[in-house]
Amino acid sequence: MKKRFLIVSIIAILLISISIPVFAMDNVANGVRNMVGGAENMLEDAGNTISGGIKNGINTVGQGTQNVVSDVKNGMNNTENSMAGGIATDNNNGGGYTATRTATDDVTVAGMSTNTWTWIIIGITALAIGILIWAYIKQRNTNDLYIDSDDE
Repeated sequence: MKKRFLIVSIIAILLISISIPVFAMDNVANGVRNMVGGAENMLEDAGNTISGGIKNGINTVGQGTQNVVSDVKNGMNNTENSMAGGIATDNNNGGGYTATRTATDDVTVAGMSTNTWTWIIIGITALAIGILIWAYIKQRNTNDLYIDSDDE
């Protein structure tokens, strides 16, 4: 009888020890699921907040750009209207604007046109640069720039 009681006790203890962790694991599994779900919700909320902030920032920049372009357009239209009104209201020649050229001849200095003077200046500058390069090369060929570190 003692053997039977001992075997039944051992089997009962084993069954209890096996069944308790199974019930406890259910709670642990639920806890892990809740923790992972909470972390997932937190990351999703953070992502939504960041993307919403970026979206709002881009919309703000877009609206600001649109406002600037609209202001420039309106300013140009106002300038055009002002200029058109100024030209149309000119009463000196019957409502139209004409420009009279004041200098009808080509501009010359010492009998040469500005185009000729420009090429003369470019030629003199190129010649000066060539002379400077030639002088530098000549100097490099005649001077000995060798420095012996043992002389120090």
